[in-house]
Amino acid sequence: MATSGPTKRACDECHAVKEKCRRSDPSAVCERCSRIGQYCQTVRCAVKPGRKSKMSKKVPYTLPTSSASIALTSFPTCEKTALSLPCLSWNSGLASNPMILSDLDPVERHFLNLMKDILAPSPLDKFLVCPSFHESDHSLFIQNIIQPTSVVRNATVACAAVFFRDQLPEYSKPSVEIGHRRAALALSALRSFKISGERDLVTALILGVAMVTFAMHVAEGQPYLISHYTLSLIKSQHMDLSTLDPSMIGFLMCLTSTETFECLLRSSIPTMRVDLDGKDRVDRYLGLSSPILTYFYDICEISCSIRHAKAVLPEILQRLNAIHAGVDQWQPSTPVDFLDHFTQAEVVAILAQSRVLRLAALLIIRRLYHPYGQYDLEAVMLSQAIIGEFEMVLQLTQRSIPCTELAYLVSCFELLGTDSRIRAIERSEHVITFSKQMRLRFQIILGSIWNARDRGCKFYWFELNDYVDTLGIQ
Repeated sequence: MATSGPTKRACDECHAVKEKCRRSDPSAVCERCSRIGQYCQTVRCAVKPGRKSKMSKKVPYTLPTSSASIALTSFPTCEKTALSLPCLSWNSGLASNPMILSDLDPVERHFLNLMKDILAPSPLDKFLVCPSFHESDHSLFIQNIIQPTSVVRNATVACAAVFFRDQLPEYSKPSVEIGHRRAALALSALRSFKISGERDLVTALILGVAMVTFAMHVAEGQPYLISHYTLSLIKSQHMDLSTLDPSMIGFLMCLTSTETFECLLRSSIPTMRVDLDGKDRVDRYLGLSSPILTYFYDICEISCSIRHAKAVLPEILQRLNAIHAGVDQWQPSTPVDFLDHFTQAEVVAILAQSRVLRLAALLIIRRLYHPYGQYDLEAVMLSQAIIGEFEMVLQLTQRSIPCTELAYLVSCFELLGTDSRIRAIERSEHVITFSKQMRLRFQIILGSIWNARDRGCKFYWFELNDYVDTLGIQ
């Protein structure tokens, strides 16, 4: 078994454990691998000689050396899967394989190992519409770890770092340093990325979603700009997105919803109008609600037109009426085997997500017709219906409804009483679970709108951005 590496380089196994690699000949098996019966090879990337720059130095951290289960103490239990983890050393399993993760330091391997070994629940589960998607989503995460290129892995490490920073204080220091360093590398790769085929398209989607996820967990992360850039990159290729694998369509809809919901607050037009109507599928993030994003796109377009025209012109009003009628009549289309694939609680959550987003669209349209402070009765009824859906799902499933933060925000804009506002802020701890940063942003935006309403300001939806705190809109 001859080594494939250059002369005077330690084999991968000796390098991984920092042992002296002795061999009589550069092409021979080293003494240590021969003694323990280990396959001897040198396939890792060569490191440039010389002293590393200060920016590239690894910071030594003291990490827990117990099993991966210590990272799970604060995660809620999952309905369908019992948590059962083997007692593993923190450098065992996939993370100890130098062939796969040779470009990562031990601390970064530790984060990925924690993510890999979590069976259920996982930090990834809070993004999913229901627990039934846990297994497939976790498998997809593992596939991203073992990608032969470092482009996706940099983004994956960054996400893993911020997941554990949010959950456990002892990971705060290494998470910040590792997360930002790897995210910077991933963003640099995204800026220079070129799409020349379907494989590149898939890489762009994974990279974009990972970076948006990271951005939503850090201050000034600007997920809107990342989703906008990624979608612009994809749109420029004029590719048929309907042929994508369902898991990749899920990533596409994740980016689309992130940008679209932000464009609603800004009264700007999203990059893409992705029409999936007629495709009976359940998205792991948006459930049955993907088709309603086309209506949200149209609302953005109308809101932008009114804002620039500074008046509701007859042709704009006619278009707005048509959108209102479409949203009012919209109902989610379920696959024929829908009830067989999901539990009763999951079906309730998926259908509630569709109702919440539809009601939010109607409420936004209402505020395009009438400003806040006028004809409030119907708006308040819509707001109460949205809040009622959240209450019901939280009570039944003990988890929030993913991808509905905007709907909850829109409903809370209508609250005027002190008690109801206090209750809304308290409830946000359970409704907005994506990240602490997203919850803080929610409170900043909500507070600025409540302050404007308390001052007696009467403004339409398309004027919303004039009253939102600049700290809230990134």
